[in-house]
Formats: sequence, C-alpha cells, structure tokens
Amino acid sequence: MESIKALSRGTKLVLGAGPLLFLSLFFNWQMLEIDYGPAGIAKQPQDGWDAWGLVIALLVIATVTLVVLVQFTDVEMSEDVPWESVTLVLGFVTGAFAVLKNLTDANSTWTSYGFVVLAGAFAYGTYLIWAETHTTRNPLLGRRKLPGRRKRRRFSSAA
Repeated sequence: MESIKALSRGTKLVLGAGPLLFLSLFFNWQMLEIDYGPAGIAKQPQDGWDAWGLVIALLVIATVTLVVLVQFTDVEMSEDVPWESVTLVLGFVTGAFAVLKNLTDANSTWTSYGFVVLAGAFAYGTYLIWAETHTTRNPLLGRRKLPGRRKRRRFSSAA
C-alpha cells in the first residue's frame, strides 16, 4: 500500500485508466439498428473492436508499458530521448482517437461517452507525468534538481 501512495498522481492515473480503457473496448460502444422491412427493426450491440479500437488498444499498451519501464524498472533507457514527452504525445493521441472513434461511430451508446472521459483521464495522467518532470528540471542545466540541495549564496568581492 505504501508503494502505491508513493506514486505520483499522473502515474496512478495512467496505470489505473489505461487498463480500464483497454477493457472498455470489450463493452458496447454503439448500438446498430438493422431494418428487416416488414419483419421489424433489430438492435445489434457493437463492441469497441474496430479499426479505431485496435489503434486505441495498441496506444494504451505502448503508453502503459513505457510508463512502467521508465518509472519502475532499471532498464537503461536512452537519455537523449525525452520519454515523458513521448508518453505525453501517446496519451493525447489515445484521447484524440477515442473522441474520433466516438464521433464516427453510428448510434454511439451513452457508455461510450464515459469511455471517452476515461481516455481523457488517461491523457491527463500523461500530462501530469510530463508536467512533473518539467517543473523539477533546471532549464539551464537540463537535469533535475535534487530535493534537499540548498542554493549556494554568492559573495561579492567588492570590499
């Protein structure tokens, strides 16, 4: 329990909303009405697994995997790549694709709008990870400030 409390809010959001967004693709995202003429109209539920859903699923897997690799493992990642920025882009592209999927689906269900909100929480979590990194960086040196280090006072030699 203490290890979960030690995580940042952005990491919690990504690790919570990501798998839930992936699982939401198995639920009904749209309700198609099929007209059989004199026999009547049938309603057929459609899950989220279409072309847009597949892209969303792959983006969620990639983002969650990247967050786990960067935050929790000792894998040597290239320091030349801004991984938090890559995570941010993946999160916002995932959210945008969820919105596009919902707008292009015919007869979207009310639950699909909830899943879009979940995708928004996922994207917001990636933003929080990015913002946390950029507020703790020294823009001149390009590296993180260590907590607990004090600023040095400069003394002037004008005596």
